[in-house]
Amino acid sequence: MATISSRLFNLTPDKFLVLGNEEWVRKLGIGSDWTKLRLGLLVALTPDGTSNLIGCTFVLGLCSAGEPFSNTVGFARHTPGNPANFLGADFSLDGSSAPAPLTYNAGAGNPYLSGVFWGVRHRAAGTDYCGTVNSTNQSLATNNGTLPRRSPLYLDITKGSPDFTLKAFTPTAAQAVMDFTPAHFLDGLEQPGTPVLNGQTLTAGSTTTRPFSEAGGALDTVNVFWNKSAFPLEVFAVAAYRVA
Repeated sequence: MATISSRLFNLTPDKFLVLGNEEWVRKLGIGSDWTKLRLGLLVALTPDGTSNLIGCTFVLGLCSAGEPFSNTVGFARHTPGNPANFLGADFSLDGSSAPAPLTYNAGAGNPYLSGVFWGVRHRAAGTDYCGTVNSTNQSLATNNGTLPRRSPLYLDITKGSPDFTLKAFTPTAAQAVMDFTPAHFLDGLEQPGTPVLNGQTLTAGSTTTRPFSEAGGALDTVNVFWNKSAFPLEVFAVAAYRVA
C-alpha cells in the first residue's frame, strides 16, 4: 500500500508519496475539457545500493475515470478482459521498446539513476502498445547522498484526430545532482516550450505521435505507475496544466 512520508530540504520538510509496484490516479478538475496538457512529476528514486535497477517501468500519462472512481482502470490494472484507456509515456525503455535498467551513477556523493530512452505507452481494448522510443538520456536523483534532491519530469500531450502528440522533457546527469523545489517545478509547468527551472534547461525529447481514440473513455485522469516494490518511487508533486 502506498504511504506518505517526509524529508527535510534545507531545513524545510516536504511530504512525499511512496509508490512501490503501485499506481496513483487522480481525476482532473477540468475532466476531458482540454486540447493540450502538460503533466509533471517531482520525484526521487530509491537505489539498490550501488547496483543498477533492472527491468524498470516508470509511466506517466492519462486514463479514463471509472464510475465510481474506485473502478478506474489505469495502466497497471489493464487486462484484455478489463481494459484501460491509457495514453502516456514510459521513462525506462530500451531501444527495442522493452523495460530497461536504470543505471547507478555515484554522482560525486549525490547518486542518480540514468536511462537512455523514453517512449509512448498506449493501453486500450485490443491494444497494449509500447514503442516509438527516442533518447533523452534522462537522469533522476536518488533519495540518498549529501544533498537531498528532487528531480522534475514533464510530458506534453496534445489531442488530435486520430493522432495524439506527445513530447517529454527530462533532467540531465548534471541536473540530477541538483535539487529542484516545488516552486521551480511549478514554474516549469506553465512555461511554453522546453522548461527552464532555476536557470537549468531540461532535455526535450522528440515529438512523437500515436493514433488514439477517446471512444473507449475520455482522458480525464492523471495516472502514475512505478513497478519496483523493493525500491520505491518518491513523488513530491504531481501536476497538470491546461495549455489549450
